[in-house]
Amino acid sequence: MGKGYPSETFRVLKEREQRQFGEYRTQRLVLAAWDRLEQGEL
Repeated sequence: MGKGYPSETFRVLKEREQRQFGEYRTQRLVLAAWDRLEQGEL
């Protein structure tokens, strides 16, 4: 997709979190916060 594509921008973060936590933790936390925002909880 190229260097400007978001998944490429955060590739190092994603790889580090997958090694450290066994998951892409930032993605899960952001999506959970987005859901809470949509539900008016934030």
